Amino acid sequence: MADGICIERLVKTYGSGDTAVHALRGVEMEVAAGEVVGLIGPSGSGKSTLLKCLGAVIAPTSGRMTIGTDVIFDDGWKVDDLRALRRDRIGFIFQAPYLIPFLDVTDNVALLPMLAGKSNAESRKEARALLDALDVGHRAAAMPSQLSGGEQQRVAIARALVNRPPVILADEPTAPLDGERALAVVALLNDMARQFDTAIIVVTHDEKIIPTFRRLYHIRDGVTVEERQPVD
Repeated sequence: MADGICIERLVKTYGSGDTAVHALRGVEMEVAAGEVVGLIGPSGSGKSTLLKCLGAVIAPTSGRMTIGTDVIFDDGWKVDDLRALRRDRIGFIFQAPYLIPFLDVTDNVALLPMLAGKSNAESRKEARALLDALDVGHRAAAMPSQLSGGEQQRVAIARALVNRPPVILADEPTAPLDGERALAVVALLNDMARQFDTAIIVVTHDEKIIPTFRRLYHIRDGVTVEERQPVD
């Protein structure tokens, strides 16, 4: 695939011998650029382990992961700098926004491109453009404590997008939000995926948003099953 992320035969085993825990048992998953898919499953099904593998937080035991045309894992990491991989090619959105409390909204978003080597002025310019696109530009000088929950989550989305990563992993991004705001966040993620050609994987238990996904991956006992569903 030219863009997006592809996971093939992904296995993660903790421990060995009689005490081995097989968290992932050959996961197959593909998300195209511009697409948002849901990942659902019961507690203990392997969702968290899969997300950590996709985010290069832990190493799979075996399998293959590709971002765009670049193989990042093939029975071992194929990139030298995992920190740079996470910073530049994978965006993260969490259940809590985790904004830095002593930085204003603009600097919360601008920090990642600054860490990637861009100038302060360029980073802040890109941050402001994204904040405007996400309808929180008027809060650019505010501190996180001055924002509503929905505004904080929009800032977190801007931060995930600012380095234009080809992949974004969203872990329960709507959990703290009411129904209307949750659906608004999903609509926003779909808009941003199309606008920036980003592949977005949303891990969720939120029954309000599950019907919005055209494709879902169910994970149970470390194995994924794809489901396609009609969306109005």
